Amino acid sequence: MPTTSETAEPAPGDGAIQQRYEAMSEQERAEVGEPLGGEVVVDEGLRWQEFTHARFYWTPDTGVTVVRGMIYQRFLDLGGHDELGVPITDELASSGGGRYSDFLSPDGAVHSAIYFSTRTGAHLVVGPILEHFRALGEDAHFGYPATDTRLTPDAFGAYNHFVTPSSSRQDASIYWTQPNGANAVQGAIRAKWAESGWEAGPLGYPVTDELTAPDGVGRYNQFNGDGAFPAGIVWSPETGAHSLQGTIAQRYIELSGPGGVLGYPTTDELGTPDGRGRYNHFTGTGGASIYWTPQTGAHEVYGGIRARWAQLGWERSYLGYPVSGEHDVERGRASDFEHGVIEWHRDTGEVVDRPNR
Repeated sequence: MPTTSETAEPAPGDGAIQQRYEAMSEQERAEVGEPLGGEVVVDEGLRWQEFTHARFYWTPDTGVTVVRGMIYQRFLDLGGHDELGVPITDELASSGGGRYSDFLSPDGAVHSAIYFSTRTGAHLVVGPILEHFRALGEDAHFGYPATDTRLTPDAFGAYNHFVTPSSSRQDASIYWTQPNGANAVQGAIRAKWAESGWEAGPLGYPVTDELTAPDGVGRYNQFNGDGAFPAGIVWSPETGAHSLQGTIAQRYIELSGPGGVLGYPTTDELGTPDGRGRYNHFTGTGGASIYWTPQTGAHEVYGGIRARWAQLGWERSYLGYPVSGEHDVERGRASDFEHGVIEWHRDTGEVVDRPNR
């Protein structure tokens, strides 16, 4: 009895890569080059084919996508689809004139992109750092990736360095940790952070992007410090970038930071000459400072009271270190010290010091 011949159903993706190639313009074909062998069928969900300067991929979800040029070369260097997954976009134009392709890891958990610019070459940006980079305006506003996403030396976080649009050197970064998310550090604040030892130094990891101070002039980032107390770097055009940490940083924040009575820091945190304490100076009206010791804690001194304390010899005077901030008294304002007090009298403007009774 004769049998009925059956026509085999085409497998998913059959001919899709060839059709895409044939649909390309002559210029596009010249860019991707000639096929280098046949199509590789991995399974029903993945096919790919190598070309001179590109690789074509097909999946049921993305259809045919093409990774090409310098992005293609970096993709291969980083392990190809075994490491990064398949491209989920063709090569696209970025907002700042560069090019990029997006990828999705084999398990579908990690979204990444390779960005290329003639200034910095091709670099990988991964996961939350990629999301934040795009939220910050990509290469048109934040800069061009100048490194791949890397683990920090302590393996607690990850980062990319960038070159901002107006610069010719690496001057911006995005750092990510699980507790703090992805945060951007740039310019003079980044340089100060690097000087302090990056995340391995006393400031720790950034916990904010660079933010604008209340006066609209200065800028600052907050950092996680030692985990118990915060840290920060504050910048203004007049003072430059200076760091604060520990209980001094905490007190500065309590006093409204650069928008408060202390103004902008004019020093990093420094050790006192007697080796007992730490301090920062600030721009506050008439001059301002926060002094700290383990015994007294962190307290602010400013204006005429600070000027009098300075005349007497600061913490080396008979008064010692401040044990309170400036506060109201019957005749005006006062600051208490370990061995005395300085008062400012409202009616006369006189500033007087006296030992504890």
